[in-house]
This record gives sequence, C-alpha cells and structure tokens, in this order.
Amino acid sequence: MVRIGDLNLYVGTKEEYLQAKLQGMRIVCALNRANAFVTHQSVVGWSGRGCDKRNPYYLFKEEQDAIYLNMIDGDDPNYVSDKMIDSALSFIKKHIDNNDNVFIYCSLGESRSPSIALMYLLEYGLLAKENALYEFRKMYPNYNPKAGNWLYIQNRWLLK
Repeated sequence: MVRIGDLNLYVGTKEEYLQAKLQGMRIVCALNRANAFVTHQSVVGWSGRGCDKRNPYYLFKEEQDAIYLNMIDGDDPNYVSDKMIDSALSFIKKHIDNNDNVFIYCSLGESRSPSIALMYLLEYGLLAKENALYEFRKMYPNYNPKAGNWLYIQNRWLLK
C-alpha cells in the first residue's frame, strides 16, 4: 500500500484490501472480478464472463464506505466509462474532504488503481498535466497502465 503524496489517498492490491478495511479506510475497488476476493462481481452478484448491461449496477455500485467498479483492464479506452470514473472521483473527493483515508485497489496495483489515483490528481488540479506521468511515477513507481487506461487519461486530461 502506497500513500499518494501527502493526501489521505492510498493505492494497492487486492491482497491489501482487508488491511485497509480493518483500518477503517474508504474503499475504491477497481477490480471487476477475481476468485476469493472482494470485487464488483462479488458485491453485485453476477456470474459468468461479465455483468449484464441491464443490471442497474453494471458500471459501479456505491455504498456508504465503498464503491465497486466494473473496470476492465484492457487496451481499448472505450472500456473506461466517464460515468464510472466520475462516480469514483466524486467518492474519493467526498471522503478525502471529510479527512477519511481512501484506499484504491485492483489486482496487481499496477494499472487500474493507480490510474484512478492519477485521474483524481488531474481532475482536481493536484498534478500539472505537463510531465504528469513522470511526476506520478515519482509518487508511485510501479505504475504500468494498460493502453486503455492510459489512452483514456490522455484523451480526457492530457491532450486538451
């Protein structure tokens, strides 16, 4: 689990979820499915290869202390939804503004969860878009985004 700058924002892996939960952190789950771990699939209750698009929680399910994203880690930026990301960023902001610690996790802590942390920094002007990747990697050296997440970040924040 790595703290992002001096914020109450932490990024890590599915194995660190329980530790964060026991510490009373607010949770952003960027993991759509993984056996034996808390994921979008386990919370929403879908089975098979993917959640039914007609499910009201298809993109995300927000609870008081957590938000679970149906975030796929692929090469296509179309797998990343503005509605899902906006909900996650608002959730993070609300809890950080309330002095809560927020933990964002995915499977390996390399792509989805740190991408959301980077999106948060960019969305709220906490990181300049010039050299954003370089500056973020100083805070989170293991950042290795899949093409879909990186293209989404570029299109939404960096190339404007």
